[in-house]
Amino acid sequence: MIERVYLKDYLIFEKIDLYFKKGLIVFTGASGAGKSVFIRGILSIFGFFDANAKVGEVVVDNDLDLEKLGIEKDDVYIFRQVKKNKNRYFINSNAVSKKNINQIAKSFIDYLSLREIKEFESEELLKILDKMIKEKDYYVNLIKYKKKFKILKEKENRLFSINKTRDEIKEKIEFLKFELSRIEKISPSIKEFDKLIQIKKDFSKIEKIKEKALLASRIFEYENRVYEFLETIESEREFFTNTMDELRVKINEVNEKAEFLENINIEEVLERLSQLQELIIRFGSIQESLRYYEEKKRELQKLENLTFEKENLEKEIKIIKKELITLAESLSYKRKTLAKELENKLNFYLKKLYLPEATVKINKTSLNSFGFDEVKIVLNDIDIDNISTGELNRLRVAILASRLEYEEKRKTLFLDEIDSNLSGEESMSIAEVLSYISTKYQIFAISHQPQLASKANQHFLVAKKGNKSFIKELSLVERIEEISRIIGGKEKSQKAFEYAKELLKDVND
Repeated sequence: MIERVYLKDYLIFEKIDLYFKKGLIVFTGASGAGKSVFIRGILSIFGFFDANAKVGEVVVDNDLDLEKLGIEKDDVYIFRQVKKNKNRYFINSNAVSKKNINQIAKSFIDYLSLREIKEFESEELLKILDKMIKEKDYYVNLIKYKKKFKILKEKENRLFSINKTRDEIKEKIEFLKFELSRIEKISPSIKEFDKLIQIKKDFSKIEKIKEKALLASRIFEYENRVYEFLETIESEREFFTNTMDELRVKINEVNEKAEFLENINIEEVLERLSQLQELIIRFGSIQESLRYYEEKKRELQKLENLTFEKENLEKEIKIIKKELITLAESLSYKRKTLAKELENKLNFYLKKLYLPEATVKINKTSLNSFGFDEVKIVLNDIDIDNISTGELNRLRVAILASRLEYEEKRKTLFLDEIDSNLSGEESMSIAEVLSYISTKYQIFAISHQPQLASKANQHFLVAKKGNKSFIKELSLVERIEEISRIIGGKEKSQKAFEYAKELLKDVND
C-alpha cells in the first residue's frame, strides 16, 4: 500500500505531505480545487503521466521483486521523481527509467480512468478467467500456447515481409545478376592492372632499349684487351669479370623481354587496361571491385534463398497453427467451465449495485495471444457500448469486485469519480461495494457524492486558498461539515447537517 505522498512545487500546490492508511481513502472538494490534479501527481511519480512536480515522493509498503533492476529487497520502497532540466526517477536512491518504474507500478497499482474502459476488453476478462483456474496443466498449456503464438507471429511477420517485397526482390535479383555479370565478364585479378601498365611502359621504349643494348654489347669485342691490360699491370681481374658477367645478364634480359613483347598483341593489352580502368573509376581499385563482387554475390544468394525460405515458412506456420488450435481448444474448454461461475459472481455484485443481470459470453474468434476465445459481457441483453455512464461505472465496480476474489496480491486502486451521474441509492451501493473491496485494496477515490465520502476510512478535503490549493485530512466534525456542503451546497441546511451525521453515525473520530 501507499503510506506517504510528498509533492513539492506541483502546479497549484506548493507542498503536499500526507500519510495514508489501508482501506478506502476519499477526496472531496469543490470543482476545480485540484482533486484530479493531485491524483495525477501521485500517478506521475509512477510514470503514468508526465511529471510536473519539482520533487515527488511516494513511500510504498509492498512485496516487490526488483532484483532484475539491481535493487535489494526491503520492507518499504521509496519511489522518487525529481525535475531539474528533465525528470529523473529513483527507487530507494537507485536510478530507474520511466518505462521500468511504470511497469513495476502496474504490478501493484490499478488506475480506472473515466476515459479508459480497458477492463471490458476481452483480454482483461480472459485474465480474470485464467486466475480462476487452479489446475497446473492449464497453466502449462497456457505458457506453451503463448510461446508458440509468439513464434507464429514472428514467422507470419517474416512471411508478410517476403510477400510484400516479392516484386522488389525480383527486381533486385535481376539488378544483382546484371552487376555481377559485368564484373565476371572482365574477371579482374588484383595484380593484373599493374602488370599490364608495366607491359605498356616497356612496349613504348623497348626499341630504344634494344638499340642501346646492341651498342653496349660491342664492349665485348674489347674484353680480351682489358684482360691483357690487367695482366700487364699485374692487377686482379675478378672485379672486371663480375662486371662483364652482370652486363651480359642485363643484355640477355633485355633481349628476352624484347622477344616476349614481340609476341604480345598491344591492342589486346590496351583493351584490357581500358576494361580494368572502368572498374577502378567506379570502385576506386581492383580490390574494391572484387570486394563488391563477393558482397553482391552473397546478397544474391540470400535473395534467391527467400523462395526456399518462403515455402518453409508456409509449412511451419501450418504446423504451428494446428498445434495452437489444439492448445486453444484445451484452454477454451476450461474457461467455459468457469464462465458461469464468473457470471454468478458478477451478478451477485450487480444486484447490490441495482443493475440487471449480465451474461458472460465466450465466442470463438481468430487466434490471438490468449487462444481463440473472445469474452464479452452483455447487460440485460444490451451490449455495454450502449449503456449509460452510470450503468457503465457500476458494472466496472462489479467487475473489479469479482476480480478481487481471485487476486493473490493486495493492490492500490485509483478511481476518478466512479460514482458520478448516479442517484443517492445507486451511489450508496457503489460506496458499500467499494468499502468491501477496500478490505483487500487500498482505494484512492475522488467523489462529489456524500455516500462514498461517508464510507471512507480516511476523508481528505481538497480546497483553494487564494490562487493555491491545499489538502487536509478531516476530523469527524469536519467530515460532517464537508458532507453537509456536498448535500446542500453553500447554503447548508439543518436537514443536510442531520443527514450527514446520520451517514457518519458509525464512524469513530
